[in-house]
Amino acid sequence: MRSRVTAVVLLAAGFLVTAPNAACACSCAPQPPADQMKRSAAVFTGTVVASRQAEGGDPLGVAPPIVYTFRADQVYKGDPVVRFEVASNADTPACGYQFTTGGRYLVFASSERTGLVPPVPGVPLHTSQCAGNRQVSGGTAPLRAGVPATSGDPVDAALITALGTPKRPSDAPPADSATPQASPVASGDGDGDRPIQIWYAAGGLAAGLVLFAGLRLLGRRLNRRRPDAG
Repeated sequence: MRSRVTAVVLLAAGFLVTAPNAACACSCAPQPPADQMKRSAAVFTGTVVASRQAEGGDPLGVAPPIVYTFRADQVYKGDPVVRFEVASNADTPACGYQFTTGGRYLVFASSERTGLVPPVPGVPLHTSQCAGNRQVSGGTAPLRAGVPATSGDPVDAALITALGTPKRPSDAPPADSATPQASPVASGDGDGDRPIQIWYAAGGLAAGLVLFAGLRLLGRRLNRRRPDAG
C-alpha cells in the first residue's frame, strides 16, 4: 500500500515539473506569406553582425530579450536603411527566434506590442518563431524562388510574390563624415569662389609692384635734383 502511495506522489510531482514546460512550448499557426508581410513593419534580408541581451528582467522569470543587429542588403518593407535592430525572446519555448552571428536571414519584424516580447527601450522592432523568419544562403542578391532556405520554410513562388520588389539600403556616409570635395581650382567644380579670390590676390600683388616701382623712380629723381638745388 505504501509503495502505491509513493508511486502516485512521484507521478504527481513529475506531472507538476513537466506540465509548465509543455504549457510554455511555442506553437505557431501556419500563415501565408501575404499575411506575414501585412503584419510586419519591416521585412529585409541581412546578416547578423552583433547581438546583446537587453537589460533588466526578473531573475525568477523570463530572461530579457536578445537584441540582434543586422546589416541589411535588401529591404522588402520599411525604410531602406543599412542597420536594423530586432529583439526576440531569449528562450525557444517563449517563441524566441535564435539568430546566429554571421548568418544571413530573411527577417519579418513587427512594431506592434502584443505582449509576446517584452519592450526594449530604443528597439521598436521585434520578431518570433511565428513571424516567418528563415535563414537563407549568403550573398546580397534579392531572393529567388527555388533557392533552398538553410532553415525554416522554403523560398517558393508564393513568398517571392508576397515580398515584391526589394530596395537596396542607402549606405551613403553621413554628411559630417563625407569625403571633402576637391578644390575648385584643381577640378573646376564648385561655386567659383576660389578662382575669384585668386584673381583678387593677383590684382593686389600687381598693384603693389607698380606702386613700389613708382616710389623708387620718384626717389631717384629727387636724389638727382638735390645737387642742382645746392
